[in-house]
Amino acid sequence: MKVHVLLPGVTAASWRFGGRLIAETFAALLDRHVPTRVVTYRDREEGFPFLDDVLPDAGPADLFVVTWGPHVQGLLERLRGRRVVYYAQSTGWELRLPAGVPVLCLSRHILAYWMLHAPQNPLYLLGPVLDPGCRDLGLERDIDVLFLERKSTAYLRDVLVPALQARWNVRVVREFLPRAELIRLYNRSRVYLYSSAPAGSGPGWVEGFGFQPLEALVCGCAVFSNLHGGLADYLDPEVNAFKIETHSLAWDLERIGTVLRDGFRPEGVAELARFYSEEAFHERIGRFLPALEAFFTAAATAPAPPPERSWLRRVLGRKGR
Repeated sequence: MKVHVLLPGVTAASWRFGGRLIAETFAALLDRHVPTRVVTYRDREEGFPFLDDVLPDAGPADLFVVTWGPHVQGLLERLRGRRVVYYAQSTGWELRLPAGVPVLCLSRHILAYWMLHAPQNPLYLLGPVLDPGCRDLGLERDIDVLFLERKSTAYLRDVLVPALQARWNVRVVREFLPRAELIRLYNRSRVYLYSSAPAGSGPGWVEGFGFQPLEALVCGCAVFSNLHGGLADYLDPEVNAFKIETHSLAWDLERIGTVLRDGFRPEGVAELARFYSEEAFHERIGRFLPALEAFFTAAATAPAPPPERSWLRRVLGRKGR
């Protein structure tokens, strides 16, 4: 088996998103188990094979991993008849998955979504992997509040952050930062603000995981966030984090101010760091690879029957007809 992890491109600014970094990390770690490489299909880039050139020589056991939500449906059509896995990092792309396409789900939220929408497909939970350097480095925390503006809600950007700036030392980051620089900022900050914004992100788009609050939490920040989509996988309000956008601006300011004055000790951080570690990834993928091979072998000789109506529609009766 050879694995081809498909990305539209790597170096252009248009592909500079967290999902690309997660997919590249996935490919690098998977390569320790089975030969794996990143293959581009929109941009031809030096150092990366291009899908048009790979397909003619690909063998029947080769595995193609699709992950870029808006492009997945088209890639599934193009790769029909081949072994394909969907590495799902978000939901809401109105995809129609054939029953022969297993789904690697980045979060439990995504796992539940695909259990509802593709109950016949093999489903697996495979979370993102924290950078080994992502930890509390014991630095002086000279930043009161850290806010990364990209993908945030207008409330945080235009209302809460300006109100905080009147009272506290707030660092606003608008550019895309290298991982090492971001980790250092987490380690210099006391509070981290994050609020995933679905508006304008595609039809029905929901945060698939939300990696940055996890990184900030593991680096020792007190995290204030909403619980959009996959963020609820690991954020536990009042236990390891705080829910933002609650009741009123005055209440958000009061709770953030209390944490800045009194501090906060989150619970279960070591367990989270372990669950999203490289070691845990290797343990889980070591179980999934034999299962995938067995499934594709069986599916080649016994195609799936026509899909039944989902259990939800059967329960609802007339609406499922």
